[in-house]
Amino acid sequence: MSESIVQLTFALPSFEDPMSAAMSHSMEFETLSQDANCQHQITLQCVLPEAAHESDIISLSATEPNARAAQYYTEKTLNLSDLEQGRVNLTLSQIAHSHDFVMQMILHGKHGTLKNSLQFDMHINQFGSGYTAPATYIAPPRPHRVRQYFANMGTALLSLF
Repeated sequence: MSESIVQLTFALPSFEDPMSAAMSHSMEFETLSQDANCQHQITLQCVLPEAAHESDIISLSATEPNARAAQYYTEKTLNLSDLEQGRVNLTLSQIAHSHDFVMQMILHGKHGTLKNSLQFDMHINQFGSGYTAPATYIAPPRPHRVRQYFANMGTALLSLF
């Protein structure tokens, strides 16, 4: 299975030409669907606007329509290489299930100011049975009997005085 890259842009639709590239690109997002790869990730390529500068942060979040917090989130601090290429790849990881999401791509400037944003609907399909977090075993602490004995003896001696 080949992995397809979806390209996102902050470009606004043109009012003079309703079928401009930006308008048709925006219309594409109405039925956007993406499949997770075998690492349970999806990668979206984001075209940077002209207002992007070094040290700006571009973020991508995926939130279920009825949820309050993002299910998936990633961000990247832009460097000079990103600006020269004019695009960055953002990867959402640990895709656990198939669902419809509201995606938000935001460009944050210096001091967290909002420079640009884009919102669209997207359906994400899980890979196989979806990502499951590995089970971690935490051993219960062993009692320190010698330390407890001396602590109890010290407390007993201090209580006599």
